[in-house]
Amino acid sequence: MPDTRTRLRHEGPSLLNVPTPVFQGPAHSLYGPRGPQQAQNAGRQRRPLSTPPETIQHHVDDCLARVADLSGRQRQAVSAEVLRMMNDITFLRMLTEEARARGPWSQHAVDHSEGTLPPI
Repeated sequence: MPDTRTRLRHEGPSLLNVPTPVFQGPAHSLYGPRGPQQAQNAGRQRRPLSTPPETIQHHVDDCLARVADLSGRQRQAVSAEVLRMMNDITFLRMLTEEARARGPWSQHAVDHSEGTLPPI
């Protein structure tokens, strides 16, 4: 029988005499009735070529996924070496210089001597 004592309006409903489930031990409350389950995000890790890459690691993984006949060890070794190379400042300087030479900031793109605007 629920508690019928009078109370103030802001207290809300009484929690006395409310039926609760039977306690079956701490493991049941943690793992559920069927024992330990897999983590909820077990299948949600990004697979190569499944979604657009967001990081350099994703770009490297996607590139290696396109290469046929690489064992897991070879794939891991190449990935580690490429990522190590990406941390090298001289390599990054070479990349930026190459991008400047070919990209929208190149001398050809910036040169307005003909009086025309660059392509947008």
